[in-house]
Amino acid sequence: MKYSILEDPRYRHIAEPKSILFQIFSFIFDLYANTVLTFYTPVKVIGRENIPRDQPFIFVSNHNSHMDIAILAYATRMGYEKFGFLAAKDYWFDNKSRRIFFKNLINLIPISRKQSPDSLDLEDTITLSKAFMNLGNNIIIFPEGSRGVAGKMQRFRKGAVKLSMGLDVPILPAAIIGSDKAWPKGEKWMQSVNITVKILPKVDPPKTKKLSELAYNKVLSKLTKELEVSITKTIKELEVDSNSV
Repeated sequence: MKYSILEDPRYRHIAEPKSILFQIFSFIFDLYANTVLTFYTPVKVIGRENIPRDQPFIFVSNHNSHMDIAILAYATRMGYEKFGFLAAKDYWFDNKSRRIFFKNLINLIPISRKQSPDSLDLEDTITLSKAFMNLGNNIIIFPEGSRGVAGKMQRFRKGAVKLSMGLDVPILPAAIIGSDKAWPKGEKWMQSVNITVKILPKVDPPKTKKLSELAYNKVLSKLTKELEVSITKTIKELEVDSNSV
């Protein structure tokens, strides 16, 4: 009988309904985040009608602040519990105490960032992501990989598009302005600054089963670049609109 990554006790909870403790924490987090993002750093959401309501999706945006995850969840009105995040396997899952503690606080899906005999391959991450999304959940990915310099977007990596094609689920692009000023990298406290997030139309993945490796890589690079250009353009448009008010 073929072994499934879903049988591994380190990851089994990803494909299971959330614990009562997780649901309680999610409720408290949503209450806190909604209060902050409504009154202290008010978030204006544009394009909420573009959010798919009948299928899971991969939510992607630029990334300049600790607030960005909460902002995206807030923008959908779905709640924190409905979103998962790719996380480094060696840091979050190979440490037993860290894994046990955080599984009741945040939906994490492991991905290997370095090769070792115990590494997961992409198919393992896709299997775990699919099981998580089959519960009615979605995934947030920041294609830049990490928070960059405020106001300057880094080159997009291909992981979001690769996962979208592997799972056959759409990407939902978004652009955020203001979060880099509300809670910039290196600062301990949030500032009362207006934030705007614009949700763009979803991008359905192409069918890749019959593509050669060369053709697949070309499509992957093309879609990643188009995603980067689209979000960059939207950020500039939002900044122009914001400055003209």
